[in-house]
Amino acid sequence: MRLHPHPSSNSSPSSRPLEVGNHQANPTQGRCDSRPAAALAVIDAEKSRGKRRLVLWTLMAVFVAWWIAGSIASAQKYPTYELDEAYERFKDPREGAKLERAAGQLVTTRDLAKLDGSVQGMAKFYLEKYIPWKLTQPETLPEMPEIIDGLLKNLERVQRSDGAGTRALLAGTFIGMRTIAEGKYIPAARINAISALSRINARPLDITNARPPLPLSYSFPILMKLYKDKAEVDGVRAAALIGLHRYASLAFPVMTPAQKKELVDAMNELLASEAPAGREPESHAYLQRYAVDLLDLLRNPRDASLGTQLISISTTEDASDVIALYSASQLGNFRQGLQEQAKDPAPIVQKWSLRAFQAIEDEIARIEGLTRPMPAAQQPPNPRDFLQKSREARRNEARAENEMAAGSMRRGMGMGMEMDQEMGMGMDMGMEMGMGMGMDMGMDMMDMDMMGMGMMGGMVPVAKPQPPEVDISRRYLTDVLQQLLRGATGSRKGELPDQPGGLIAAVAQPNRDALQGWIDEMKTVMTTVNDEMLDDRVKWLEMLQNQRLVLGDLAGLDVEKPEPEDTEDPGGRHVLPGFGMPAAAEPMPGLPGAAPEALPGLPGT
Repeated sequence: MRLHPHPSSNSSPSSRPLEVGNHQANPTQGRCDSRPAAALAVIDAEKSRGKRRLVLWTLMAVFVAWWIAGSIASAQKYPTYELDEAYERFKDPREGAKLERAAGQLVTTRDLAKLDGSVQGMAKFYLEKYIPWKLTQPETLPEMPEIIDGLLKNLERVQRSDGAGTRALLAGTFIGMRTIAEGKYIPAARINAISALSRINARPLDITNARPPLPLSYSFPILMKLYKDKAEVDGVRAAALIGLHRYASLAFPVMTPAQKKELVDAMNELLASEAPAGREPESHAYLQRYAVDLLDLLRNPRDASLGTQLISISTTEDASDVIALYSASQLGNFRQGLQEQAKDPAPIVQKWSLRAFQAIEDEIARIEGLTRPMPAAQQPPNPRDFLQKSREARRNEARAENEMAAGSMRRGMGMGMEMDQEMGMGMDMGMEMGMGMGMDMGMDMMDMDMMGMGMMGGMVPVAKPQPPEVDISRRYLTDVLQQLLRGATGSRKGELPDQPGGLIAAVAQPNRDALQGWIDEMKTVMTTVNDEMLDDRVKWLEMLQNQRLVLGDLAGLDVEKPEPEDTEDPGGRHVLPGFGMPAAAEPMPGLPGAAPEALPGLPGT
């Protein structure tokens, strides 16, 4: 399939004639009538910049077109939902628009009897047949999310207003999405349809009565079947798992015991499994996070088997950070049941410290990898750079030196005058106003002192904008530390709530004091990481090196502090980076290699 740009939007102005009146204009004529040469040069420069911008936008548009064309081409191998021959005319966009308007009438009507007899049939055909046909066409790929969002918004709108067309729209939307989800169509269409099935509600959100939405019960068996089918592509299974997560989170009170057991068995299998062939370990760990959530939701509050499993995952060194840190964090949900597993929390927090240590090590390596090596200095420098200076350059340097000297003198004089004035004012005010306003006077003088400190250079330092690599690193490390602190206390800040959770809720004295010491150490590390005065890469790396030692000690590692790079030799001579020690000068030919200690005939011999 070839994509042709629309001539009115993507065609370059230079590729088609510029018409003025009824004849083609010659861009080389008529320039020297009344416009000066300088103005013409500016106009030409602006035109050149405009052409360059046009070229860049054209290249971006071509790239997007190639991406869409590639996705469409890959979808050609999948079948499409076909309409019966009697309905071929609805493939015409104008006829399809009539169907869409009919469905829109169901959204707004208050009485179905007042609608034309064909409206309900057209709306049913639109939702159950036309939408599956349209969404399975390869060229509809970019429009899929917008189309499905429109269907769900119309359904929610009619449900909120309790319109007469609620039942027809609910049934038609469900049947259409189920048709796509269960078919062997393009995976993008199926994934969007599965997501829609999990978002179809039998009862909408009721904000007034604080009542959450209730998912449609007919969606659960479809989502469960698609997830458990190991022959399905990973994208379809992942979409079904996410749909099950939403369904169980909202429909938990109305789920049957059989549904809960089926879901728990499937999630236990997922959490204990290794990544299957063709699935990246990080992707598998991400899916396991949904299993942790669902098992925590469906477990008996007194059942500690999940807690035992989470401790095991979070302390396994080979486990991915994606699931290990999340497992540690979810331990904060446990208020009881971990007493037997956390009698001695020292081995657990030692493994957690090791994971935080490794996170900092990775960040140090990543940021150091972004640092470019210093370029080698040119040897020798060009003497002309030092010997020749233009007369204008010398005048500029002399003018700058004079201005700096004059500015220093003015600042010195001004400071002395201000101090004299302040002292005089203070004495006069003290004599005139007396002691009755001592408190106010003290506060005013304190404010003046603070202002003076600011003027003299004692102002509170303000952090500069953070470099992107520092900001991203800080966010990542903060998330790591918060997950570990939540696993230990039930709070991401490490502060003990009224009902502590996690490890500290399970341990007894004296282990509780030792665990509290570890929590305090981790809170200090997190505070240091979030110091906004670390506003450049050098300060940030220095802090990471220091916290690396702290976490290494908590993890029981013997970590050596890295020695600073030596850039000077013992004699004090500066060594350029990448050059090492300067070599000894070779003696010139024809001259002695070294002068004698004393020459005969001179004093001292």
